[in-house]
Amino acid sequence: MLAATGSGLTLDQAYQAAYLWMFHAGEPPKEISERGPQAVELRSERMAAFVRVPENPINQRTVLAVLASEPPDRRRVIFSTTGFTHTAMTIAEAQGIALITLESDGAATPQNRRAAQLCPADPPPPPFPPRTSEDEAVVTASNWGTTEFSAAEWIDCPGCGVNQHVSLDACRVCGTALRPRAQESDPAGSITYRCRSCGSHDVEVIRSDEVARTQ
Repeated sequence: MLAATGSGLTLDQAYQAAYLWMFHAGEPPKEISERGPQAVELRSERMAAFVRVPENPINQRTVLAVLASEPPDRRRVIFSTTGFTHTAMTIAEAQGIALITLESDGAATPQNRRAAQLCPADPPPPPFPPRTSEDEAVVTASNWGTTEFSAAEWIDCPGCGVNQHVSLDACRVCGTALRPRAQESDPAGSITYRCRSCGSHDVEVIRSDEVARTQ
């Protein structure tokens, strides 16, 4: 098995990069669904894309699952932030499944012949700026793409019912606003604030007029 060489992208960043690539390939996604803390699936009229942020290179199990779930007349693409094993690449090549690695800046690099055929003639520019060593430390600390989230961190969309992570403001499928996370009412009726990034309640609230006076 190949060694893991993760790009450091979070699932949300990998999803954005894959969405941008599909849009430039003439296959704008019409259906988006999350399959857990490390997986998102995007579908257009003719293409099914599977976005993964695993700890290790994707093996043949994922390729075979895609092969079983999607008809051969659809364009099948697997995006990975950690690459693919040799066996996975061999099976995908034989079955016409495109394999694409997402780099740390979100650039999509084709890994087999089918992927090269599907790549847009005018590829999108990398969506994320190059990371500095300080940025890498932040990504490693947050580890959003590989953390095992508890069931309490996933909620059902009130509009369509699709399971969504609580970090999202709106449903990726139907666009319905999800429950607010920035503020909660306590029994006394006062409001407490919680940081969206770290969850801490130690947040300083500054009114907009105070900000204006300091500028």
